[in-house]
This record gives sequence, structure tokens and C-alpha cells, in this order.
Amino acid sequence: MTTPRRTLAVQLRDQIRDLVTTERLNPGDKLPSENDLIARFGVGRTTVREALKLLEQDGVVQTRQGDGRYLTAQLGLDRPLTRLEGVTEMLASRDLAVHNTVLDIQLVEPDEEQRHRLRLAAGEALVRLERRRQHRDDLLLYSIDLFPRSLVPQPLSEVDWTGSLFTLLSEHGHLIAYASAQVSAVTLDRALARRLGQPATVAWLLLTQTHHDSAGRPLLYSEDYHRGTDFSFHLVRRRD
Repeated sequence: MTTPRRTLAVQLRDQIRDLVTTERLNPGDKLPSENDLIARFGVGRTTVREALKLLEQDGVVQTRQGDGRYLTAQLGLDRPLTRLEGVTEMLASRDLAVHNTVLDIQLVEPDEEQRHRLRLAAGEALVRLERRRQHRDDLLLYSIDLFPRSLVPQPLSEVDWTGSLFTLLSEHGHLIAYASAQVSAVTLDRALARRLGQPATVAWLLLTQTHHDSAGRPLLYSEDYHRGTDFSFHLVRRRD
């Protein structure tokens, strides 16, 4: 009985995010009350509280006891770093019409670091997937993903690689539960910048992650280059 309620809460969370954008609320502004949200969206109080809790976990809403809830971070493509989401999911949540292009898909022999990071068996190959995401003519994101060939057994040519890798892996019984991540500010090397048609001087946020299932098995290694003019990531830091 909890799954439908959870689904409604996730939908309402995104609707509240849209409300914040359309009403141009800024960090420090107060959100509508629970009663206002119930009346506006036609949902129950439990769903409203679950949706607001999700926004708190994202680090964009803070509850002030006896005074309601306040926005703590700017929305848009500002993302909570503690929330694990695939690139496809992240862009879809902002209703961006994104064109996903596969630049390259191939089997590769892992180097020692990759073999260690993904705990590969001797002789096991990697799938290397290289993609770009564009909104209209603007390149938003460039990514490289590596995962063991055994996770997706059908011929590579028969797979639609333009969708969510998280979804594809879950369809084969491999559910990503958490990731270890590192964020760094980088510029593209000149050869890659020319290949992508980007200035070599533009700053990018490189999010490097190793994704694991609930048992701790590494499933996926990714390097996602987010264009710095369009993306930011935030953390909520507390003293307690």
C-alpha cells in the first residue's frame, strides 16, 4: 500500500518545484502552507508531508518549527549533490527537451584502475558508452559510462543507448542503490573541445561516480561533464 502513496509524493514534489519556479520564489521565501498545497493540488495531508520531506532531503526546503517551511536553495538545474539520480532523470525532471546522442559504443579492455574499481573478473570486458545531451543547439552535458559487459548480455547493436542507463540496468536485474562521487571544476582538453564544438576556455563541473547495488557491488563508473554555465550542485551543511 505504500508504493502508490510514494509515487504521488514524488509527483507532488516535482509539482511543488514547478510552483516555486513559476511563482519566482527565492531562497528565504516561505512556501505555501500544507492546507494551501492540499487545496491547490487536491491531495491528502500525508502526501503533502511526504513530498515536503523529499524536498527537505534534497536540501532545498527547511522546516522552521511553528513557522512553516522555507526555500533554502535556488531551483532549476541546481541539484542536491546528496540525491542520486541519473542524468536522463535529472534533465527530465526540469521538463527540458533534450536530444541524447550516442557518440560511441564499444567493448574495451579495462586498465588496472578500472578492473580494480569495478572488481572485474579476469578476462571480463567493459562496455564504454560515450554520449552528449543537447537542449536545442546548446550542449548541456557530455558523459562517459563504463560497466561490465555481463550486465547487459544482448548484442550492443540491439540496445537503445539513448535512454536512462539506470533504467536499462534495472531491467536486467541490477538496481543502483548508491554512489561514491567526486566533483571537480575542469576545462575540456583542446581535442575534445574541438570534437564537441565547444570553447576550450569554458568551465565544466565533472561529476565522477562509482555506482553500487545494495550489496555493495560496483555496477557502473561514470564521468559526467556538466556545463558550468547551466549546472550547479549544492549541499546543506549543518553544525549538529
